[in-house]
Amino acid sequence: MDDVYVVEVAVTGPRGAPKDRVAEVAVCRVLSDGSDFETVYNDAVALDPLDLGKGPLDYMEANYSITPEDLYAGSPEGRVVSDLQEAIFGKECTSYNVGNVFGKHLSFEPWDATRNLTLLPSLSVRLPGDLRGPPEQEHILIRRAYDSICPGDPAGVGEGNHAIDLAQMAASVASVLRREGIFRQCFNTRYFVGCLYKSGSSTSKL
Repeated sequence: MDDVYVVEVAVTGPRGAPKDRVAEVAVCRVLSDGSDFETVYNDAVALDPLDLGKGPLDYMEANYSITPEDLYAGSPEGRVVSDLQEAIFGKECTSYNVGNVFGKHLSFEPWDATRNLTLLPSLSVRLPGDLRGPPEQEHILIRRAYDSICPGDPAGVGEGNHAIDLAQMAASVASVLRREGIFRQCFNTRYFVGCLYKSGSSTSKL
């Protein structure tokens, strides 16, 4: 098995492109044996709060704790697009909910982030039903899965919910799945992850 790249985003709203935009993106590389992960990319897109308006600003602050100051501090969108493509093109990639990150956002221009990579199934399909849900709730479900499967905050994200925090939490969950040998063995997922979720065994060594 190859290393897997976990991609997560923070966005301006729940509807997806083209109505909503990517505000932050982060990528973590999960080692093939699930022993560890590392952050390989993290940046914010420079967006003008005055152009976005109150609705998107309220949404980002409520869901990701992103403030107007964070948006001003971001990098030009073209640079973020180029850097993300360099980080993930040619790699095996996934997200907690692929339908959200790629299906609603990164598959569209200017990101076009599915043309030159291998897109694996969502991490959430390998988890119990109460840890799955609509794509627009991905940021909430990642936290719930992380707290359940990786107790004790092994990634040290605290209460953060920016894209980097979401990616690190999702990568922590992916690491556990890989260590348990079920990352691609979907036919065994319900049994093994059900036991993992209930007992909390083998979840503290990330």
